[in-house]
Amino acid sequence: MPVKIRILSAANKHMQRAGFLKLLASQVARVETSNLSALGSRLVETVTKRVRISPPFDDALREYVQIRLYDRIYADLRKNVLAGNTAVGIEIQDLYLADPRLPSSTGKLGDNSRRFYPYFGTALDLIKPGTWSAMTRSLLLVHFTPKEESSAWENHNPAHNPLVISREQAAVIFFCFLDNDALVLLPLFTKLLELNGDGFDERTAGDYLPAILRSATTTLNKGSLAFEDRERLAQLDKAAENIERWRGKPYTGGGAREENIRGRVEPFCDLGLFTKPDRNRFTYKLTPVFKRFMSNWNGMDVDDFMEKRFFTTLAAMHGITARTAGDTEARNAIRDAGEALKSTLGYSPIRDCSLLAGIRLLFDHQRVLELGTSLNTLRDWQKAEPEVVRFTVDRMGELTFVKFLKPAVPPPHVNA
Repeated sequence: MPVKIRILSAANKHMQRAGFLKLLASQVARVETSNLSALGSRLVETVTKRVRISPPFDDALREYVQIRLYDRIYADLRKNVLAGNTAVGIEIQDLYLADPRLPSSTGKLGDNSRRFYPYFGTALDLIKPGTWSAMTRSLLLVHFTPKEESSAWENHNPAHNPLVISREQAAVIFFCFLDNDALVLLPLFTKLLELNGDGFDERTAGDYLPAILRSATTTLNKGSLAFEDRERLAQLDKAAENIERWRGKPYTGGGAREENIRGRVEPFCDLGLFTKPDRNRFTYKLTPVFKRFMSNWNGMDVDDFMEKRFFTTLAAMHGITARTAGDTEARNAIRDAGEALKSTLGYSPIRDCSLLAGIRLLFDHQRVLELGTSLNTLRDWQKAEPEVVRFTVDRMGELTFVKFLKPAVPPPHVNA
């Protein structure tokens, strides 16, 4: 069976704000894209659209402009905002990044992000590389993105800042990170937890990466891998060497160390695992959410964790007292999720269908339905009612898609 290499194929400092993933997902879901250039251009053109605003300017915007927009091209804008005596045209992303509700003000996208940020979507299994089309998990993220947030990119709406991440959106994105970068994230998080005190900076975190990457590639190379996978591991070893060269060097805010660590730390501010004493600097503190995650993971094999304990851990992270979903609750939630994600042929990917069902049950009804339990529920259901549930399998014989042959019925009321 193929081994999944849970190490991001793309991780650099362009990939800071997780909120941009929602826009990227909605764009690929709405408009068919044939190449990377078109995808990146549409993304950057949307976030860099200028909005005309008039004084008085709030303190948060003034601080953002003064600290973050330091390049010479922003000289007139900075002068006018700080003077506060004339209307200005400012990029819509700057207005949202200045919002103090965001845990970090960094991560502004520019022209060079046209190429780099879309790779964040492919690395997290939201966008299919090569065709640049939406994968089902991208549709899952879109499902949890209200229309008000999507339209806020067309017309500035501070009440619905699209860079703010909801609990449901965070659950999808967190799952994507664990599914695609756990071999780096979990050892990194363990190191951060072991630090004296609760604080760290990106230089400290980045110094851990070479050893983590080498350990992961050494372990993976012992297995049976395709030629392409071995080439990828060789590239990761080279990345470790490049990062290692920066160890002990003065902090510059650039270089391989910062390039490779920033995209693995900043998004977790959006997801609630880290916080920043200063929104404009790359120093961090561990949050209670982070510590609850680490306590619940507790060194468990990542595959077992994601199948058997992901939603139990999410409940703990959010302080939700939940109990296990019953069989009827599980069936209704899974079938409802299947209806939401089904293709034109009526089939839904089982894993994404189960993920949607689990998120809805947890946050709407305080019920836990783990991914492994969802699969067992579907198997039992198919045996009992083959006229209702139909599967497809992949070449390895694993169940991959599900189709419900009868119309979904509204789920019964779930008692609190």
